[in-house]
Amino acid sequence: MKRFVLFLVCVLTSNISLAADISGFWQHPKDPVWIEVSASEGVGVALRNDGDPSSVGFEVLKEVTAGAKEDVWVGEVFVPQLGDYKRVEVTLPNDDTLKMKVKIGFLSRSLEWSRVASVPSPLAD
Repeated sequence: MKRFVLFLVCVLTSNISLAADISGFWQHPKDPVWIEVSASEGVGVALRNDGDPSSVGFEVLKEVTAGAKEDVWVGEVFVPQLGDYKRVEVTLPNDDTLKMKVKIGFLSRSLEWSRVASVPSPLAD
């Protein structure tokens, strides 16, 4: 889990407007990690992490609500390097891409997750 959150805070980004609902299943772009985001509950939970199965059920995102800007959600994302949650801005550049943007000091990083219809069973691989 630490590895996929590291990517979250390591990629430069820009603001892009939200196109649709952030709720759904999302796959990490490089690691075998899947989360489910529920806008109504304001959370994003790890559903599968082949690199760290013990992280399943962990709230990667929490306190997600509509932001001050239209088509932007804000909340907190866990940053394992800091051992704490940090403010995150969530947008959808398109219906199939969820972008999480984190600012820590002067650094601004993001990670784009891909929408999937469901989370595959580990046995299906």
